[in-house]
Amino acid sequence: MLKALIARLRQGFRTGAFPTKAGPNLPPDFRGRPALDAGLTTDDLARAKAVCPVADALGHDAGGAFLDMGRCTFCGRCAEACPGKIRFTKEYRLGVFTREALVVRAGEAPYEPPRQTNPEACALRQSFQLREVSAGGCAACELDANVLGTLAWDMGRFGIRFVASPRHADAIYLTGPVSPNMQRALEKTYAAAPEPKFLIAAGACAISGGLYAHGTLPAVPALFIPGCPPHPATTLEALLRFTGRETFATTNASRLSSSLSS
Repeated sequence: MLKALIARLRQGFRTGAFPTKAGPNLPPDFRGRPALDAGLTTDDLARAKAVCPVADALGHDAGGAFLDMGRCTFCGRCAEACPGKIRFTKEYRLGVFTREALVVRAGEAPYEPPRQTNPEACALRQSFQLREVSAGGCAACELDANVLGTLAWDMGRFGIRFVASPRHADAIYLTGPVSPNMQRALEKTYAAAPEPKFLIAAGACAISGGLYAHGTLPAVPALFIPGCPPHPATTLEALLRFTGRETFATTNASRLSSSLSS
């Protein structure tokens, strides 16, 4: 026991402040919210679509060229095919509250993440319990979500936790494309959660099926977190914003930074 305590003291404080003014420490090859140049032509779009592994992730309609983050796997091939006209920024705040908000338009205005206005979601500001359902995924989204429970991220400090039973959950955290073998299990899990309850679709597979056929969702998701998989910083920020806790999170980060500097 004494050796364990000594080792812990030597390790020091490992939990990072979140959020910070400088933003999270993202890897050099991190691909965040895509940006499409207003000068993107139909020929450029055709080249990008030719290398895209997902059908209909890129397209053109009356509003112009678009990229659907709900289908995008963030592989970056379109940016390689159209350098300068399609790029992936370092914007990690990707969570949105409607499916339509996942569509990025060419030449759109500077991005600002949506703020929560749902009073039922804001009521979960101090305690937000999630039941995770892996409905046929490859485990990438699941692993990056589980990372949030480690010392480095410690999302429990914000009152957010994964629980063992849907009867204790405020929301179902869905990953995977909902395979036929998981369809009934997902429906039963969602039905077991008490009202009011929410469905969170995390990752391209849960949102649209991604590379795979998409099963039927038991409800319209109240939060969409795109990515393949979503980065832990993207997920944590989205969960905090979903419950209207931007102010709480910023205050917590300031207190943590003060304690580290003292």
